[in-house]
Amino acid sequence: ATYIFGLYSGVIKSELEYNQETLNTLSFFKDVGANVGIISGLLNEVTPPSCVVAVGAGMNVFGYLMIWLAVTHRIAPPSLWQMYLYICIGANSQTFSNTGVMVTSVKNFPQSRGVVIGLLKG
Repeated sequence: ATYIFGLYSGVIKSELEYNQETLNTLSFFKDVGANVGIISGLLNEVTPPSCVVAVGAGMNVFGYLMIWLAVTHRIAPPSLWQMYLYICIGANSQTFSNTGVMVTSVKNFPQSRGVVIGLLKG
């Protein structure tokens, strides 16, 4: 969902009556969420990868569901800080699936870790 922000940002802008500056800030928090994977890495150190992926799935559902509910007016319009938090959580969820898959694959194929990383991230 982070790569297609341009497709749904117009709907967020019009339905929630945001200006371009607010939309740019929302996009910034999306990018922060998508690029900071510290929590997923720490969680991966103490839990199995399935738990990491499950937490990421829950975060994805929560973050993007809340945005969808706000845009479709099924809930009261959230404050800006809440929308920033929702999109940051939703975008951060992808780091959990990336971490779970990447670490497992590198552990399973230690002799080919360069190829594995290239295939997964390329």
